[in-house]
Amino acid sequence: MEYIFAGLVLFFATTLQGISGFGSGLVAVPILALWFPLTLLTPSLSVINIFVAAVIYWKNRHAARPGQWRWLIGAGVMASLVAGSLLVSINEQWLKLALGVIIIAVALILASGRQLPTAEHTAGYLTIGTSSGILNGLMTLGGPPIVLFLANARLPKTQFRATLSLFFLAIALANVINFSRQGLYSDTHFYLIVALLPCAILGAALGQRLQHYVSEFRFRQLTIGLMLLSGIIVSLQSL
Repeated sequence: MEYIFAGLVLFFATTLQGISGFGSGLVAVPILALWFPLTLLTPSLSVINIFVAAVIYWKNRHAARPGQWRWLIGAGVMASLVAGSLLVSINEQWLKLALGVIIIAVALILASGRQLPTAEHTAGYLTIGTSSGILNGLMTLGGPPIVLFLANARLPKTQFRATLSLFFLAIALANVINFSRQGLYSDTHFYLIVALLPCAILGAALGQRLQHYVSEFRFRQLTIGLMLLSGIIVSLQSL
């Protein structure tokens, strides 16, 4: 039964990502963590994220600028590899508490509309990429730092989506290779991936279609509200 609920959650979360280019981890991971341990969830969602990010990137590939973001993507991949190697040795309750706090903080920053200091230089790219990679390797939650960074850079909508999906695709590929090398994948991971992958792809495809009909203001309100709710839930769960 939990697989059915998990599929519905991921369908909704990837629909949001299809609309905005991000948000599936922020919405899905805290809720799915109520049913599944992060040692099962993170490797499984990394596989699913490859397909979701690929779908979104392919639709927006004409706006991608890979060379411009090579330091950002490279730092993210390296940090994700290191963090993923530590996944099984870190206390899960502390991870969940950190996850909740990060989500709430990001939601409040987005709600405030505050313009953050620019980080559009190599050191900034390395910092943002590294922090996003660490969160992704541990919790498949690499969105907050890079979303704030790209929002602050005020990229055009299509380039914003293309850059995010390329970043997430590169990190997801690195994670799957890393987790496979560690021998973390088992039959349980396989069953979860098979159950959730169709829901994720359908959600991403639906989001791609809906993006033209959803106002950015309403979507922003919905996303922030869901982020706050999920952050509170997972924070309370960790206590």
